[in-house]
Amino acid sequence: MLNNITDCEEGEGGPNSKGDVNPRESSPFIYSSAAGDVEKKNLQYDGKNMALFEEEMDTSPMVSSLLSSLANYSNLPTGSKEHEEAENNEEGARPSKKPVKAPQLGTLMGVYLPCIQNIFGVILFLRMTWMVGIGGVFGSFVIVFMCCSTTMLTAISMSAIATNGVVPAGGSYYMISRSLGPEFGGAVGICFYLGTTFAGAMYILGCIEILLIYIVPQAAVFKIEGLEGAEAEAALLNNMRVYGTIVLSLMALVVFVGVKYVNKLALVFLACVILSIVAVYAGIIKTAIDPPVFPVCLLGNRTLVSKGYDVCAKVIEIDNETVTTKLWRSFCDSESLNATCDEYFNNNNVTEIQGIPGVTSGVLAENLFGNYLEKGVILEKRGIVSDVDPDSPATSSNRYVLADITSFFTLLVGIYFPSVTGIMAGSNRSGDLRDAQKSIPIGTIAAITTTSTVYMSCVVLFGACIEGVVLRDKFGEGVSGNLVIGTLAWPSPWVIVFGSFFSTCGAGLQSLTGAPRLLQAIARDGIIPFLRVFGHGKANGEPTWALLLTASICEIGIIIASLDAVAPILSMFFLMCYMFVNLACALQTLLRTPNWRPRFKFYHWALSFLGMSLCLSLMFICSWYYAIVAMGIATCIYKYIEFCGAEKEWGDGIRGISLSAARFALMRLEEGPPHTKNWRPQILVLVSVDAEQNVEQPRLLSLTNQLKAGKGLTIVGTTVQGTFLDNYTEAQRADQSLRKLMETEKVKGFSQVVTSNLRDGTSHLIQVGGLGGLKHNTVMVSWPRNWKQPEYHQHFRNFIEVVRETTVASLALLVPKNISSYPSNGERFTEGHIDVWWIVHDGGMLMLLPFLLRQHKVWRKCKIRIFTVAQMDDNSIQMKKDLITFLYHLRISAEVEVVEMLDGDISAYTYEKTLIMEQRSQILKQMHLTKNEKEREIQSITDSSRGSIRRKNPPTLCVQHCAEEGTSVAEKTEAESVAISNSKQVPLVHSKNASTPTSPTCPPSSATWTDNKGKNLLAVSPESGKDLFNMKPEWEHLNQSDLRRMHTAVRLNEVIMKKSKEAKLVLLNMPGPPKNRNNHTNPMDNAVYRDYPIFTDIQVMIFLGFGCLLAFFRLYGFSGMVFNFLTATFAIQWAILVQGYFQFSHDGKIHLGVNNLINAEFACAVVLISCGAVLGKTSPLQLLVMALLEVPVFAATEWAVLKYLKINDAGGSILIHLFACYFGLGVTFVLYRPQLNDGHAKETTSYQSDMLSVMGTLFLWVFWPSFNSALTLKGDDQHRAILHTFIGLSASTLTAFALSAMLNKSGKLTMADIQNVTLAGGVTVGASVDMMISPAAAYALGILGCTACMLGYKYLSPFLARRFRIQDQCGIHNLHGLTGLISCAAGICAILVASEEVYGPSLYEIFTHRAPVEGDPRLRELQLLIPGLRPGLGRTAQEQALFQVAAVFSTIGVSALGGVATGFILKLPFLAPPSDDFCFDDKLFFDVPPDYDTPLKLQLLRVVNESD
Repeated sequence: MLNNITDCEEGEGGPNSKGDVNPRESSPFIYSSAAGDVEKKNLQYDGKNMALFEEEMDTSPMVSSLLSSLANYSNLPTGSKEHEEAENNEEGARPSKKPVKAPQLGTLMGVYLPCIQNIFGVILFLRMTWMVGIGGVFGSFVIVFMCCSTTMLTAISMSAIATNGVVPAGGSYYMISRSLGPEFGGAVGICFYLGTTFAGAMYILGCIEILLIYIVPQAAVFKIEGLEGAEAEAALLNNMRVYGTIVLSLMALVVFVGVKYVNKLALVFLACVILSIVAVYAGIIKTAIDPPVFPVCLLGNRTLVSKGYDVCAKVIEIDNETVTTKLWRSFCDSESLNATCDEYFNNNNVTEIQGIPGVTSGVLAENLFGNYLEKGVILEKRGIVSDVDPDSPATSSNRYVLADITSFFTLLVGIYFPSVTGIMAGSNRSGDLRDAQKSIPIGTIAAITTTSTVYMSCVVLFGACIEGVVLRDKFGEGVSGNLVIGTLAWPSPWVIVFGSFFSTCGAGLQSLTGAPRLLQAIARDGIIPFLRVFGHGKANGEPTWALLLTASICEIGIIIASLDAVAPILSMFFLMCYMFVNLACALQTLLRTPNWRPRFKFYHWALSFLGMSLCLSLMFICSWYYAIVAMGIATCIYKYIEFCGAEKEWGDGIRGISLSAARFALMRLEEGPPHTKNWRPQILVLVSVDAEQNVEQPRLLSLTNQLKAGKGLTIVGTTVQGTFLDNYTEAQRADQSLRKLMETEKVKGFSQVVTSNLRDGTSHLIQVGGLGGLKHNTVMVSWPRNWKQPEYHQHFRNFIEVVRETTVASLALLVPKNISSYPSNGERFTEGHIDVWWIVHDGGMLMLLPFLLRQHKVWRKCKIRIFTVAQMDDNSIQMKKDLITFLYHLRISAEVEVVEMLDGDISAYTYEKTLIMEQRSQILKQMHLTKNEKEREIQSITDSSRGSIRRKNPPTLCVQHCAEEGTSVAEKTEAESVAISNSKQVPLVHSKNASTPTSPTCPPSSATWTDNKGKNLLAVSPESGKDLFNMKPEWEHLNQSDLRRMHTAVRLNEVIMKKSKEAKLVLLNMPGPPKNRNNHTNPMDNAVYRDYPIFTDIQVMIFLGFGCLLAFFRLYGFSGMVFNFLTATFAIQWAILVQGYFQFSHDGKIHLGVNNLINAEFACAVVLISCGAVLGKTSPLQLLVMALLEVPVFAATEWAVLKYLKINDAGGSILIHLFACYFGLGVTFVLYRPQLNDGHAKETTSYQSDMLSVMGTLFLWVFWPSFNSALTLKGDDQHRAILHTFIGLSASTLTAFALSAMLNKSGKLTMADIQNVTLAGGVTVGASVDMMISPAAAYALGILGCTACMLGYKYLSPFLARRFRIQDQCGIHNLHGLTGLISCAAGICAILVASEEVYGPSLYEIFTHRAPVEGDPRLRELQLLIPGLRPGLGRTAQEQALFQVAAVFSTIGVSALGGVATGFILKLPFLAPPSDDFCFDDKLFFDVPPDYDTPLKLQLLRVVNESD
């Protein structure tokens, strides 16, 4: 939209347009005319036939009227015109102003040559040859390439920024400040200023070094002649300081008097630089043709100082006479040939080498690698061996050329980097360029390319032309004091000497000219208050005060006096500046702001990040301590601007990255709930406003500040009644009132105002407060005032609804009472107590609040006291010890007291309080409660004899101090009370096992009461308009139980008043309202309705199915059914206890429910299956002992497998069928009876017994789907379990009939097959019954299980009895063992192939342990799709399959061992085992009819007759 162009900072409304008080960027329109222009606009729009937009013409100009302005549009960065306007305002009304000439500079003169001049400098002439000699050609090339790459990448980023608008004077400062914000801009601007200032010091030091060492060394104030070592060094530095100060003063004077002359001389200085470089290249070319004679004298391999000899020889021949030389006299004590000389001098010869052998000499190989030296080490030539005694002391060291400093790679980087700075010169002149968008990138990159080429070629050429000892001679002491690079120049070394001298002078003047203007630009921006004085200057705008400061800082560099020490300092500042230029470009590119449209297209965020990384690396490579100091300076400036600087909104990238970071952080918070360690109260403070939109409870914010101390999230919300359209102004005023109060109370957070009715507005704030994962977890609301008055009933009802909503939303609730009495933030308690009455465990919230409050200065000197209540059954001494231990682990220091509540006489006062309880019953009647629920609500005080308050389930006693002012129970003078609600388990102390009290509220009376079921109903219905509290019941109708309970509550209140009378603050738990507001329940939410049908099905299977099935023996029908009845009943009761201990025990209590009974019946099924292996061979006492022993083994195995191996076994194939099978086989193995191996006469069936047994089979067949689906997830999983079980049973039934006929020689059906094999399919599908295995797979499993079972009965059972002494009476190994193994294998295969593509997100409901672990972002995504999904173990399919295999083998092993052990116990004689003759016979244990065995006798008689 044209009226929302963000590029334009202010409108081009013509010469008469006036600026606003605020920066123009705040206006969304290009035109922002004064009120006087409205009339002109109206005239302009008349007759344009645009009546549709007439109402908007005052603020939205027509497109046609904007075109001329847009044609002259100039995208100046925000704030550039502010300087011009400020300058004009400072100058005042001048008589005349010269017309500004249009910029005419092109790329060459405006960018390229200034960059060349600034980049080439003193380091090239004074230190480049030394760097090559020390670092070697290879090392120096790496340094040069690294530094040049840094500047090239920075130039690319700078070109992108510079071509995104016009960059005024200030250069990189404007780029960074307008891209990264005032804090970064100011910090880096100061660093850039300091770098430029120290660069001036470096240039001046270079100028003095050239002057005193190479031009006029006689001018030294402090004479160096005759001095050695540290004295000579100190004299040199003092000379540098004296002359440096003089030159600095002269240069500052020149800049102050006539800066225009400095600019005019810039070309002269540039010509000197170019001439010097050309002379160097000419000299290099000359060395290839005619190498100059430039001898260097060596003693052994040591380089001699040239002033120490006249002839490079020890002695010379003059007229056939040997004469000693000056060199001899330097090392010997006399001129005579027999004088005593230095040992090294005697042992080594003097040689003379060429200092510049030429390009073709091959010296490059010698100079290829570095030769780093310690300070004071003699320069030695490589390749020459000298005779030196390592034990002899070094003498005459002043005769040799010595290393003046210790050199290393990082030092070279720091010294060299200033020679590649100066790349900002072109962008700083953007206002003088004819086409800045084109010239800056081309000129800057071309200049860097040129200078980089020169630097890298010089590295190679210097190493190829000059001898290594000459290169390492920093001050040319071995070459007659000449400048080393000057010795290479052609036609004369003086070209380099004077050229470098004038170039350093020019560079110093340029630095002293540019640095004050940069400081002036920063000062005029107004972001650093204490620098504003430096924004002023002379009448012509010259920065006088800034120049004075610049000269003072530059003097610091002069005092340092060492070029090698100053160079790393300015390297730090320039590198930091370049780093932030790259950062600015990278951020703008990544944020993709609409205003980011550079004309220079050859940039990329990766290049900018690479440049930034190089800059940061080079900072620490150069000097880690200088880097830390520079970053410390920048950080201090950043923080100063942040806290004290002017607030500027420049649309910078830091704000953009803050938005991106906030979005990223909010998205991360969505990935999962906060960890316990990170939990803190994130408070939504609900306040009310009066008619003037002023906050009625300002002390709520005081308490919030004391709780939060600026940490975490705080939202202060209120509701303005009415509609948004009608009350927008009031809402804005309320918001301003909230913000003002938050600022006054120093509450760091957000304000939120909702326009609606009071009830809906409060609900909306609770629901939508916060953003994404940054939401409140705690609501603070004041206790309603005057809630008993009819006109305030709505406030009380709103309060009750707030309690309910926080309960539903799982939020903690803080309810401060008597809020007006709370201390302000300015008050201080010098002593006192914060009392915590810990009645029920709320997860740790109650313990956290006093700790947080004591962090604030108001409560810091208060001590914490924690009270808890002991009842009749509690050990108060042990409770106190436990509480002290608990506080120790919480790391909270507090006094502990246990209050004992004992029964006493019912006081008369109790009757009065009970009247209020009876009146409350009238309120409950209005709430449409049932009679039972009403009784539960009224009789809610738990009797002190009910047991400990430390139970896990809903609390048995809870205290609330709730009466209004004036009542005798709750009135407090010195103390205030805070009620705490925590409907959700606060994750502070315990993450899983902590109790979860219900959400609290305060009862509308002074009573203290709690529901022993965890439910309270306290809200008054809207219909209750009459005064319900005047309903007086008759005294004689009072319930004595109510009186006793009410008495306990009154006593507790009395104890609280007595113990905490002097406390400054009392913290209490509040009871909560019922979750069900309408008293309507869903029947399926009740376990009876949901699980009882399955329980009854399994009951039928246990008592009828198994009972009838086991009555298949002809003479053992009574025992089969009755012993099954007896054993099942005993096993179920015993399993309830044992399984309850392992799985359903909490706080010493076993929790009972329908699910417990179902699990106990599964354990009973295990016992009955095992009993099938020894059917007919055991006494009832043995069966009971077997059940007594098997149930604990089974319960322990089940607990261990489910807790540690965590398997999937919905149908019980592993834990029920395999365990029962191999336990029974272990028992029968021990109870082996050899006489029964060939059969028993009574081990037969009859027509009636087979029919009864088939009836049992039918019962089991019909109800087996309930058995397999009992413990699966309700819904699709249970549906699949029922279908798969039915399909498997059907398949096994059909297969059983077919195989029975096929395997019978007569081709007839066998009843034993029908009774057992038809059930195999139910076992075979058990392990995978709830998985997506498809009906076909279930059918195949039924067939496979039936086949295995049938073959087992026919072949495997006789084999086991014959070879392994295992007499499996009912064939449980076939029906439960083989089929169980097949089922386990099928389940493992189903687990391995299960994937999210097939199952969808429900995969992690079925295979719960494959769900992502806590904190995994994937878990959060799945929980959005499947609410309530719990974290898993993150297992893969293969890992889960391995755990299944482990469960199979461990279950078989434990059950077999347990069965064998049980068998040995059952062999004890006092358990009355039947003899072989009485096996399979009811007669031993029952009174049987006389003819019960008649068919068997007739059959035996017939057999005898036939044998006769």
